[in-house]
Amino acid sequence: MAIRSRVVHARQAMAGMPARMVYGNDAWASNNRGQQRTLRDLRSRRSGPVDVVTQRQADQIDTLGYVLLDTPADPSAVRAVQAGYDDVIDDPAATVDMGRRIRHVVRYVKEPLRRVPAIREMLTPGALGVLDAFYAGAWAIQHVRMWRIGHIPVEEQRYHHYGNQWHCDQHPTTTLKLFVQISDGVTPENGAFRFHDVPNTRRIMRTGFIDNSHVVGPARRLMEDPRSARYFDVPAGHVAFCNTTRCLHRAGIPPEGTTRGMVQFTFGPSATGPRAADPFANLPPDPNVAEGNFA
Repeated sequence: MAIRSRVVHARQAMAGMPARMVYGNDAWASNNRGQQRTLRDLRSRRSGPVDVVTQRQADQIDTLGYVLLDTPADPSAVRAVQAGYDDVIDDPAATVDMGRRIRHVVRYVKEPLRRVPAIREMLTPGALGVLDAFYAGAWAIQHVRMWRIGHIPVEEQRYHHYGNQWHCDQHPTTTLKLFVQISDGVTPENGAFRFHDVPNTRRIMRTGFIDNSHVVGPARRLMEDPRSARYFDVPAGHVAFCNTTRCLHRAGIPPEGTTRGMVQFTFGPSATGPRAADPFANLPPDPNVAEGNFA
């Protein structure tokens, strides 16, 4: 059975090679094909001017796959989110452990918007502006998540637990994620989220990336070079957009005895036109945050 599983895994990895060579990411052709046409169609119907700085930030997401916003969320709102996180993260009725091999190393909050309403204020005016520029105003929130990650023992770090290995997400390339730092003192050494920009990701994909546990040649050297990666090591309350389908990324692993928290919004183009005045209205519970599921 183990041999058969390895054979199937190898076939799946090789099947994705053409897409990696053509598109420069690991998200399969179905998540790449036609997606940029969707954005072009939305943008062709844009009405009204866009602030030059905001447009530059949206353009950077197109070219590099990410942008870090200069203006953090309101400090009082950040403190409210941190306090809400502290209140719920150890409550078994409000959370679910979702680690693949060691369940407790990653814990998600169920219905975080209901439990910590101040999360809404993490979608800052600057972030709203970038979303409107990127999607020409026609976008929707797909889900909002809050989680905690913990230390993974060294002997377990070669296995997937919570995105601790380099990977691209399997989303349409029009999907954006907004990461909100809610832990204080995050550094590359103590577990900061890290990623490669789009140009680096393309080089890695085309020079030896087979799957997230098999990377060879120039790809491995570039992927592991700390000078090539970007780190989300900003103070609490700062936010960054990252296209996690087009950018290789992974969670940093906190040192033993420590944890790191995060809030994340996921966005995609709207099929029904301009965004709602309240983008959180009618957002259903996230079905993927549930007992029996994995991060």
